[in-house]
Amino acid sequence: MIYVSSACIKKNRISDIIREYVECGIRNIELSGGTEYYDELVNDLSFLKEQYNLNYIFHAYFPPPKEDFVINLASCNDVIYEKSISHYLNCIKIMKQVGCNVLSIHAGFLLEINTDEIGKKLSRTIVYNRNHAMERFCKAYEKIKKECDKNQICLYLENNVLSAANYEVFGKKDLLMMTNYETFIELKQMLDFDLLLDLGHLYVSANTLGLDFQRECNMFVPYVKCLHISDNNGTVDEHKPLHANSFIVQSYKKIFNTDIDITLETNGDLED
Repeated sequence: MIYVSSACIKKNRISDIIREYVECGIRNIELSGGTEYYDELVNDLSFLKEQYNLNYIFHAYFPPPKEDFVINLASCNDVIYEKSISHYLNCIKIMKQVGCNVLSIHAGFLLEINTDEIGKKLSRTIVYNRNHAMERFCKAYEKIKKECDKNQICLYLENNVLSAANYEVFGKKDLLMMTNYETFIELKQMLDFDLLLDLGHLYVSANTLGLDFQRECNMFVPYVKCLHISDNNGTVDEHKPLHANSFIVQSYKKIFNTDIDITLETNGDLED
């Protein structure tokens, strides 16, 4: 099944995005970040789902929190850590209300990130102890997974993206969890989880780290449960629309089983 991310177009209210998608015949929607909180959000989701027979899946920064912050389940800042866990526990309650059973979340960050840095060059002001941060992530994930299992929700974990610019700022260190196959296996040995592989993320990370993208993809194949896909220049996660000759698209067609669920995460207009 192919889903379209709500983050592909920019609106303040998720209901406005859903209505635009419905007008274009899009019924499978991944609810993601980029919109604002409002009191009627859950009622709108339920009403639109029933009226137009929609399929929802939830991702990462949805629903938008009342007060913006960077969700990080690996945070060594107790305030951010507890808020991050609470975000997903609240998310599960809302999923139950609107009849949704798929949730995907991001692997953790091994440093503190400000809200104005998301998707940009990071400042590296506070770096965590790697082992401690990963242990905290595993504990948080297991707590969320337990709640998902109780509510019959499938939980997936997505790989992070390491840009060339951030790698330079980090002093040629990888301060993001699960950016490539090696760090995926590192986490897999600590934690049992199902993988959402973002091909755009992996393409950038592989180029940054000097790895062969197709070889990385081939090693991931046995573990992949679902995919995110968009195009980029190999140095920045641009979320560009797909085209037939794209290296990422060609690699997908060559390597992956087309029965795997995909979410399109491409920015642009609806025609794109």
